[in-house]
Amino acid sequence: MEKEQFVKLMDEKLKLIRTEYGLTQDKMAALLGISKKTLIEIEKNRKSLGWSNSVALASIFSNSTILHDAIGGDVSDIIIAIAFKDI
Repeated sequence: MEKEQFVKLMDEKLKLIRTEYGLTQDKMAALLGISKKTLIEIEKNRKSLGWSNSVALASIFSNSTILHDAIGGDVSDIIIAIAFKDI
């Protein structure tokens, strides 16, 4: 998986993960360190989490069933593999 694919996947799964954990947009935004406005824009596919926030999302919610189904493995292993791919 490439970095861009991972970020796109996290963008697509953000709202599902938020609802899986029963979080409001305010609480999810606070957990990720972004504004509620930015969160809404990402959920509407107008903005992207970017690499750093995608890693934060995957790390904080590493036990998410949504993520495990989407990635098919250990989230941290995927993040490390992508991060070191070009180094």
